[in-house]
Amino acid sequence: MFIITIDGPAGSGKTSLAGLIEAALESAGESVYTLHMDDLYDGWSNALSDELTQRLVAIIEQGESASQITIPRYDWHLGIFGEPITVDTPSTLIIEGVGSGQSATRAAARIKLWLDAPEEIALARAIERDGPELLEELLHWLVLEAEHFAKEQSESVADYRVKSAP
Repeated sequence: MFIITIDGPAGSGKTSLAGLIEAALESAGESVYTLHMDDLYDGWSNALSDELTQRLVAIIEQGESASQITIPRYDWHLGIFGEPITVDTPSTLIIEGVGSGQSATRAAARIKLWLDAPEEIALARAIERDGPELLEELLHWLVLEAEHFAKEQSESVADYRVKSAP
């Protein structure tokens, strides 16, 4: 399984880029699955945890040794993990979202991308995506992701760095 990680701050365009890559690979005949980190986070406050790392590692290990992978899915409305989904192991797995480029994924990732955007543009995109009622959570998230990025050094080990806004 060929793994691509797309990491970077909230609102930098990771999901959009993942969609473009997935479409291009599928049009070339590849089997592709995009794993969204939002499905793996345990809510806002326990998102970037050791448990997240364990979930990521388990998915990667399944992809390396099994014909199917089981993916937990967090239900943001209920605030709990719902039923996991099972998908056929794709030839390419795109992992996109904050934390996808952490040290636990690096040995398996064949391409590590880092997306960035000016903070004010990224925050405006995140508010537009998630809604202004989540502004307080988003501002807290910016602190959590900054701490995570400082610890993991994801940007410095990326194979490619992309600015997603002028």
